[in-house]
Amino acid sequence: MTKNSFAQKINDARLMSAGIRAHSEELAGVSLTAAAADSIDAVAQEMQQMDTEQEKLKSQLKELTEQLNTKAADLVKQMNDAKKRVKLALNQAKWKEFGISDKK
Repeated sequence: MTKNSFAQKINDARLMSAGIRAHSEELAGVSLTAAAADSIDAVAQEMQQMDTEQEKLKSQLKELTEQLNTKAADLVKQMNDAKKRVKLALNQAKWKEFGISDKK
């Protein structure tokens, strides 16, 4: 069994509600009425809005992740530079105060 996407589920729901409305007289005997079609449409609409919001959030997350990776690279660069300068300026006994555990 294949997993349907949200878009496919929404489309299937709209087809179902349209079918219910088109055959309302024939389906009245099984209590499938326009109210059921309205309910299906309402859920499909909510789902469409939620899916749109989710896609927007995914995009924002991707942008934020790129910014975070850029900042992390900048931090590593600055830390490496600072580490080199500390090692040049101070003797090895004081390196631990800066979080440097290098032997050389």
